[in-house]
Amino acid sequence: MARFQSHFLTLLRQILCPLLLLIFMIIIHPSNGEPLHGIDLVNGVCSLTSDNDFCVDTLTPNPRASNAWPTAGELATIALSYAQSKADDTGSLIARLLNNSSISIIELRACQLLNNKAIKDLSSANNNLNSHIIDAMVEDLNNAANATKSCQDIIQGKTCFSELANKNSYLIKFCEISVASTKFFP
Repeated sequence: MARFQSHFLTLLRQILCPLLLLIFMIIIHPSNGEPLHGIDLVNGVCSLTSDNDFCVDTLTPNPRASNAWPTAGELATIALSYAQSKADDTGSLIARLLNNSSISIIELRACQLLNNKAIKDLSSANNNLNSHIIDAMVEDLNNAANATKSCQDIIQGKTCFSELANKNSYLIKFCEISVASTKFFP
């Protein structure tokens, strides 16, 4: 009889433990429900950024364009594309500023190296997005933003670099929007 009880208890534990764990996970894990769409998705993404108004203005479709609202993946792609474009513009600006002999070359050379790193990281982020390797994409976007922030730290407070600081600021914001969009991927 004791042997039967031992086998019965073992069998009971083998069945009930996973079953209880499954029930517990279902009860505790909140359902995401329907994915967000339209302005709700844009507002959700933008609420995770440091500049909500900039984000909403960037991601809200032009009323004269088609009425289609982008998906979270498309929002990430749009913001990443803007970041890449801004990084390219920043590289061109740095090259132009380097030709001006009255501006400190040391800071510009450092920012040029950091911008090149950001461009490389953004390209890698784009490849990872296309390959659906989202964690690596987010890491690349954060690396690009951090490289750009390092340039910001170098030029901080120097009025001769205000245009560069402005472009850097946009690049950082676009990276942030793209990262925030991934939180709403299905």
